[in-house]
Amino acid sequence: MRVQASQLSGFLAMVAMIVPASTGLAAQRRDTKASAALDALAQCVAIATDAERLACYDRAARPLIEAQKAKDFVVVDREEVRKTKRSLFGFSLPSIKLFGASDDEPVKQLVGVMTESTQLPGGLMRFQLDDGSVWDTTEGLPLMPRKGDTVTVKAGSLGSYIATAPGRRSPRVKRVR
Repeated sequence: MRVQASQLSGFLAMVAMIVPASTGLAAQRRDTKASAALDALAQCVAIATDAERLACYDRAARPLIEAQKAKDFVVVDREEVRKTKRSLFGFSLPSIKLFGASDDEPVKQLVGVMTESTQLPGGLMRFQLDDGSVWDTTEGLPLMPRKGDTVTVKAGSLGSYIATAPGRRSPRVKRVR
């Protein structure tokens, strides 16, 4: 079986997307079955003979495919990581690197359109944005944002969040869903 150069370069491009770019991440993942399979796959690149290189890729790919089918590891692209970070904005999470050592900027604000709001006791309010996130104000507001208002939720100091809407006061908020 002969491997076309375009097929091999396509395969290598796919491998490049899977292998983490960060050496810090590579060091963290050395203890997993998936990382051992990725390391074996990476070693195939140096083999000069086409037939030997293809045999190496066949051997190295099998454990990777099995690990992914068994959900021992998951390949996620950068855009999916950004979407997930955005969907988690406002929640208190443990300080673990869920998405690896990423050079992406942390999410500092969320902008959405208010789709629902409910008056809570004490002049407080619960509102939902078009991305599905639900927020409660932690202080009373004389002028509540309305359905259809664009609301910006920004990270404040000491883990707090502040919601702003045009022409309205900016209350502190906390995410509930």
